[in-house]
Amino acid sequence: MALAREEINLEDIKRDAKIEAVLKHVISQDVEIAHLKDEQFEMRNEIKMRDETIVKLEDDVRLLKKEKRWNMLWRNSLEEDIAKTQVFLAIVFLINILFTFFMSR
Repeated sequence: MALAREEINLEDIKRDAKIEAVLKHVISQDVEIAHLKDEQFEMRNEIKMRDETIVKLEDDVRLLKKEKRWNMLWRNSLEEDIAKTQVFLAIVFLINILFTFFMSR
């Protein structure tokens, strides 16, 4: 009765309460959307950093393969040089033995 005397309409109060609830919901949705956008930005940065790391690792692997090929070529060349040196030393040793034998006669 007191509400009727002061001309307060319950329907207006209900409508205002619904508008306020909807407004609070919209605001909370905006906050959540902003948070999701921040997370999306962070994820993009992480993906970019991961992609850069992958590219760097692929470059390192490529360089290591080249270095491995070079090392294998160098090792093969070194082994060939060692084999040639061994043959040369064997021939020199044989000549030395023959020279010593003929000098002793």
